[in-house]
Amino acid sequence: GARSQAVSRVPRRPLAASKPSAMAVYITYVKNGEGEADAVAVMQGGEWLRNIISAQQGPDAGKEFDDKFKELAADLENNQCYGPVFDLFVEHSEELFTAIPEARGEDRVKEVESFFALALSMLLMSEETEHMDSATTRLCELLTSTTQQQPELRLRLLMNLYNTFPPSLEFRYRVFKYIISYASDANLFDQVMPYLEFLDAWMADWEMYKYLSLDDKRTLFLDLSRCVRAIGKRVDSFQFLKRYHQLFQGEANPLKGAQEHEATVQLLKDAIQIPSVIQFDDILAYDTVKALAKTKEGDLVKLCEIFFTGTVNDLRDFHKKKEALFKEYGFEIEDAMSKIKLLTLATMVRSRSEMSLEEVATGIEESQDSIEPWVVRAISEGVIDGRIDQLNHKVLVKSAFQRKFEKDEWNFLDEAFL
Repeated sequence: GARSQAVSRVPRRPLAASKPSAMAVYITYVKNGEGEADAVAVMQGGEWLRNIISAQQGPDAGKEFDDKFKELAADLENNQCYGPVFDLFVEHSEELFTAIPEARGEDRVKEVESFFALALSMLLMSEETEHMDSATTRLCELLTSTTQQQPELRLRLLMNLYNTFPPSLEFRYRVFKYIISYASDANLFDQVMPYLEFLDAWMADWEMYKYLSLDDKRTLFLDLSRCVRAIGKRVDSFQFLKRYHQLFQGEANPLKGAQEHEATVQLLKDAIQIPSVIQFDDILAYDTVKALAKTKEGDLVKLCEIFFTGTVNDLRDFHKKKEALFKEYGFEIEDAMSKIKLLTLATMVRSRSEMSLEEVATGIEESQDSIEPWVVRAISEGVIDGRIDQLNHKVLVKSAFQRKFEKDEWNFLDEAFL
């Protein structure tokens, strides 16, 4: 179905076409899913790796590897035990990344990718869960050991590793965590961003197979929030942070540690500073935020409450008393005033089909000469749905953003539909 297709889609960057080596041709057969690793393909891979080792470390090192490899591969066709050969391959794989020349290294990159495709196929054929567990971790550690050599290739190989495992295997989630961490460390997180749209489908599988705990989900959303914030996507970061806080609902002690405390402060800073955030009822309902209200950072919650139900005057009075708070967190009163004016405008026109521009100007404490740009901004940002009647100096309103939805608002709706 659609979800299974989404789950199987993993980011890969196609490489420039070039004439592949014999080994690459052989293993591309495996990589494309047309077959599994077999003894012939493994022998090809071992021969290729021996040549790389000989070129880099000398003939003696190549012979030492070859002796070990031949000993393990001698009866491979009989016992089908690929684990020891996989371990040997991984043990000698770190140097592969240094074997790629800086100039015109596309052919070698293709060969390295093909070699790892063979290794991944061998990994899947392991019948021992314990070995697959340790081998997966070992391979992830190898690929993430440095961001200085071939980071894009390393990230691509991690993504291929993720795609190797079916959803039923818990290693998939573990590899995803490595991908997130490495992409961020290597400043390549923008390459991961497009695939986060599949996150909910992937998480549904992880939960279905019962290897995603509540703590895992919290850690994942907090990590994602930090990673996307690091590449300048603050709104996306805020959305992941909200999902983190939703997972604390019903907790007896939602601010049990410094991490939870800091994440709650960050959530409120984002809500206050991001211009597009105009909804505050959901945030104020979080148990983490309610708990923060009882701490020394409680004034952050009070400021959010003003955005929820307050007026321009309420914000002005709060700022006079709490100027130190604005300085501490880098809040600009002009930005805060812009937000409260738009929200006040939404409240003013809530139950009206039209309102004079003069009345709007008075309500948000702006001069009549400057009120039209405010109304235009409110319309463009979705605070109100309507238009300006310039001939009659009015704003005509179809609907407006609902700052809160409680008993009075339900009564208003009842009357509107009578």
